[in-house]
Amino acid sequence: MRTSSTSAARRVLAGVVALAAVALTGCDSPAEPPAPTTPGATPRPFTVVSTDRVTVTDPAAATDQASTMFALNVFQRLMTSAPGDGARPKPDAARDCGFIESPTIYTCTLQKGLTFAGGDPLTSSDVKFSIERALRLDVPGSSTSLLSSLRRIDTPDDVTVRFLLSRVDTQFVWALASPAASIVDEQQYDADEVRDTDEPAVGSGPFVVTSFDEDGDKGGTIAFSRFPEYKGFTPPAIDGLTYRTVADSATIEDAMQKGQVDVVWRGLNTAAVTRLSQQVGASPDKTTTSGFSERVLPGARVLQLQWSPSSRARSDKALRTAIALALQGDRTSDSVLPAGIPGHEATFPLGGKATPKVTWKSRINLTLAYDPTAPNATDLADTVRNRLEDTGGLSVRLAPGSADADLVLVDRKAWTPTALSWLQPFVDDPLPATRTTVTATTNAYRASTDEAASERLLGTLQRQAASDLVLLPISQSDETVWVRAGAEVNGGSYGPGWQLGLWGISTS
Repeated sequence: MRTSSTSAARRVLAGVVALAAVALTGCDSPAEPPAPTTPGATPRPFTVVSTDRVTVTDPAAATDQASTMFALNVFQRLMTSAPGDGARPKPDAARDCGFIESPTIYTCTLQKGLTFAGGDPLTSSDVKFSIERALRLDVPGSSTSLLSSLRRIDTPDDVTVRFLLSRVDTQFVWALASPAASIVDEQQYDADEVRDTDEPAVGSGPFVVTSFDEDGDKGGTIAFSRFPEYKGFTPPAIDGLTYRTVADSATIEDAMQKGQVDVVWRGLNTAAVTRLSQQVGASPDKTTTSGFSERVLPGARVLQLQWSPSSRARSDKALRTAIALALQGDRTSDSVLPAGIPGHEATFPLGGKATPKVTWKSRINLTLAYDPTAPNATDLADTVRNRLEDTGGLSVRLAPGSADADLVLVDRKAWTPTALSWLQPFVDDPLPATRTTVTATTNAYRASTDEAASERLLGTLQRQAASDLVLLPISQSDETVWVRAGAEVNGGSYGPGWQLGLWGISTS
């Protein structure tokens, strides 16, 4: 990450520009910050803390947890949705959408008077530019492939967007709610380059970014302010807040004890969560000793082990099988489609005594990448390495943050609350021998309007994933958000895949 004075100066300038834009639109003054913790101290801003860092501010390139959170809060999409199996897409930048003329023509009408934070009007031309740009950039690991059925976009007027599809695709509406479909200002964004984090993020979402400061490995802070011209499904409940990232769980606990934080979003390790939950259980008012209550998100944390498509070792079926068996005893998730998602089918064995077979004569060297900012990430990666090396035929080197590894420990949140979003890592990169089958089954599922047939097709994909072993489920567990007294995170505070929605945070 950049820490140069030039970068800092650009961020200050970006903040000034954004603030000026807000002032011109007649924004009310920001909400009163929490009271100072010591007499005479400067009141601090409302603060959300996490270990998840925003690494990319361009929504077309969002692949990690925090960058997706950033995209959902700063940019609009035509559609949006809440998490959960009962969620349905809702119009956001769109006033309405539907298959009106044909099952392969999807038409959206924009709300009138939409504007970007920089002052430019948002029109159908920006929507066309943004989605075509995302497809052109095609960033690996992004949600772009959900748009694969799109053939052409027509914009007959400033408020009409017509999507012509190459085939029937009942899932296309969900694709328009994914990060890659975020709308950027075509006057500000390069059509062929991912925007650098040094440059201002210009969206039309609930919030504008007034400053973005990085501090190397120590973390950083992003200041968000309500965008008063936002018209959409998730209006903010707070005028402004700061998203602060720190290095580790201990730093978060210290900030909680010192009253320096209002909401904790991911980052506390298992020991800290257990300790704080015990404090809540023993407290008459159900708070920790530092005054925080807990909000439990059932099953919201999903861990998987993914083979990199570029790994030469990936083609070895005996090796893939040995690795799957080595992890079976610790596995608590039984499918690449998590429990609670419609169509889930148990396809991977859990527990029991599995004996991996090492059929090769020489040890195989593998690299294992993981996101070091995720909760317990280093410990989890070390556990996976130990299980693999216990087979007696592998040496595994940990590569935190690496983009070039054989295996990747993924802390996954889906782009949308749909089976296809969860299956995307598998259907995007199946084994060469099964690609034709996987693609045909996926396309049949996307075209299906029969619930029973759709579930059968999802079962086929999950069983194929269990046979190919290029994406392995590890665990599914609860996630906890910690909220101080006087603050609130309501039930609508989350994006489609349980990403944090800053719009639902408020103060009493």
